[in-house]
Amino acid sequence: MRRFRLFFLSVALALLAQEPMNNEGVIKLVKSGMSEDLIINVIQQQPGAYSLGADDLITLKQASVSERIIGAMLAKTRGDSAMGAAGGNARPAAIPQHTSIAGPGIFYKKGNEYFELLTEDVTWKTSGAMKNIASAGIIKKDLNGTVAGPSSRNYLTSPVEILLSPPGGVGVNSYILLPLKPNKGLREFNVGPVNRKSGVAKGALPFGVEKISENVFRMVLGTPLGPGEYGILAATPSESNSGTSEMYTFRLLM
Repeated sequence: MRRFRLFFLSVALALLAQEPMNNEGVIKLVKSGMSEDLIINVIQQQPGAYSLGADDLITLKQASVSERIIGAMLAKTRGDSAMGAAGGNARPAAIPQHTSIAGPGIFYKKGNEYFELLTEDVTWKTSGAMKNIASAGIIKKDLNGTVAGPSSRNYLTSPVEILLSPPGGVGVNSYILLPLKPNKGLREFNVGPVNRKSGVAKGALPFGVEKISENVFRMVLGTPLGPGEYGILAATPSESNSGTSEMYTFRLLM
């Protein structure tokens, strides 16, 4: 029986090698009962063309594709893009060996070290806000919130480098980057459902991620951020009825 299974796996991998892997191929491997490590190895070794918008992530999750496998798909997509742009030699820069990321949390680079961003409480102005936030960064309806004070206590300078280290039960795709607008001693923001074409939540700023170590991801911005106030929200469900949640905030200087 074991020999038959090994033969089946070798044949399956040979067939997969004939064409790029995609979401459907990954789902088929998961449903076939292959181990998580083997599927990740296939993703890393085979050419791949993956769709990883919000709806795609939900479909993958419903098909029992683990976050480790989804992370490998994301890393493969980012890696292929970087290699194409740099002649196949681009690799993500590693975290300096002397730097300790005491995750989970969100960290920013200053010199050769990383420091954790401080969080602030969000007060939701929209009733039932916490019930309208789902997993994988999905917002169910337009929401308005505020953060106390005219500015964040975290001061960052350009170019900014931010690392995400999600806590247990939170996927890296749950994070949303939002511009904050100072107004009468508060910082206001609004966020809405994901645009099906762009895969980005209404009011949010698009970014990608690249995995650089176990459970540590670098935020990759298509367009550099300008000076101003920003917040990173983990859009995950909460059992809280207080109407508040936490946001990682920072003020970006020139």
